[in-house]
Amino acid sequence: MNFIKRQILFLILISFLIACTIYWFYWHWRPFTADAFVFANTRAVMPWVEGYISKIHVKNNQFVKKGTPLFSTSPYSYSLKTAESEHELAAAKSKLESCRAQLRRAEAEIRRQAAELEQYNFLYSKGVNMLRQAAISEDYVVRTKCSKISAEAQLEAAQHKKTALLHECNARESLVKKLEKTLALSQYWQNQTTVTALSDGIVTNMTISPGLYGKPGDVLFGFIDTSVWFIQANFKESELSEIRPGVKAVIRLRQYPGKVYHGFVEQVNWSAEKRKSSATTGLAEIRKENEWFLLPQRFPVQIRITNPDDRLHFGASAYVELDIPAHPIRQFFWELFL
Repeated sequence: MNFIKRQILFLILISFLIACTIYWFYWHWRPFTADAFVFANTRAVMPWVEGYISKIHVKNNQFVKKGTPLFSTSPYSYSLKTAESEHELAAAKSKLESCRAQLRRAEAEIRRQAAELEQYNFLYSKGVNMLRQAAISEDYVVRTKCSKISAEAQLEAAQHKKTALLHECNARESLVKKLEKTLALSQYWQNQTTVTALSDGIVTNMTISPGLYGKPGDVLFGFIDTSVWFIQANFKESELSEIRPGVKAVIRLRQYPGKVYHGFVEQVNWSAEKRKSSATTGLAEIRKENEWFLLPQRFPVQIRITNPDDRLHFGASAYVELDIPAHPIRQFFWELFL
């Protein structure tokens, strides 16, 4: 009777070991990990301009489409700045037109002075010839020569005035261009008083209310970009040899039993931090490992979900299985004897 009991216990033990072995090989036939979670691209939402938050257009955990207004900063001071820039630009343009009119007047004066100089040149030339023939007095020739010299000086002064006006007009043109840019910048900042969603996504961790004073760099709440969803799956280093971008993945979430998501490997991280430095000496510290159960390092593998839905939650735990062989027998003996 005792012999039979021992045989039954032995068979039960053998069956248990076989079942455990089958179970282990079942879960390790393909690369599998339960150390995984859902994530998406996120961004901090902050004011673009300084001022009081005048209106909040969305609620916490609300899904919004790209371009939806999120919140507004009081635009009054920025609209005043825009109006001020518009008036300054209008004044500068008026002064530029006045300068251009003076420049045209100076050009006309140069033409008049040039004609007058040409007339005095003609009279002086004729007077010199007539003086040689004793047809006129020398006094007339001298007075004509003086008038000619005066006309030359007046023409030169008019030309210098034109040059000065030309430089002044160029300066006023530059000022107008500067004020145009200033106005464009004022309009830009005025438009930035309302912050909009840069993509489809979910507003999260919002704890603000109207009246809060914010400035650029102040994080008001978070935003989850739901256009693309990922899984970060941390695999053992012994399973990385076959993992390549494009490998298909089957994903299951703890949150939704029975629901299956699909994806593919997008990238495998090349590094994982293991070093540690002393906070007091700055020297390297070696972590004490269990020599009997030295655990392999894990590396993050980024997987893009190809059939996402609105039930995905950032940070949700996941199980991931890759559609490639894991070589469990090789890995078993590798980990057992090394």
